[in-house]
Amino acid sequence: MLTEAEPPEALRMLRAGYVDVAVVFQHYQEGLDQAPPEPADEGTRGVLLLDEPVHLVAAAGAGHDPEPVPDLTAYAASRWIAGCERCRSYLVRQCESAGFTPRISFTTDDYLAVQALVAAGLGVTTLPDLCLRAARHPGIVTAELPGARRHVFAMTYGGPPDARSAVRLIDALAAVAGQPPSENRPGPDGPG
Repeated sequence: MLTEAEPPEALRMLRAGYVDVAVVFQHYQEGLDQAPPEPADEGTRGVLLLDEPVHLVAAAGAGHDPEPVPDLTAYAASRWIAGCERCRSYLVRQCESAGFTPRISFTTDDYLAVQALVAAGLGVTTLPDLCLRAARHPGIVTAELPGARRHVFAMTYGGPPDARSAVRLIDALAAVAGQPPSENRPGPDGPG
């Protein structure tokens, strides 16, 4: 069964035993954050699945260069498209550290809708790499933002051993993400 939830709620569900594995993300900005995120939170254990760049996304041919300038201040006067409160807070923090407060005109968690809004010239945004690899609108251009990263973790709760099904799921997710299977995640019958 798959249940969708924002990372804080997913971790609450994990600790409460409603889910066996929670796939969560955390943003990181070099120079703003003291250290990259750690895959542990109140008794949870995590496996890093992705350490991916975050991109500035602008409309193609909207008076911009073929690739947008990887500098948020170049878009300070633009309208911005933001996602959930957690992602929005990361965007606002990035922009404020660059010297401006973004004028958020649209809000959606749907990455396809975000790209369509950008392609229509209705604003600019930031998106993690995976969102652009999964589906990419032909009407957008992107530039990797220096030092901006998103870490994606597969989290479990409690001490080992993990259930065999959890180990297999995490190994499958790791394989898709290009990570090696882990021998340090034994299931009840030994390594996954």
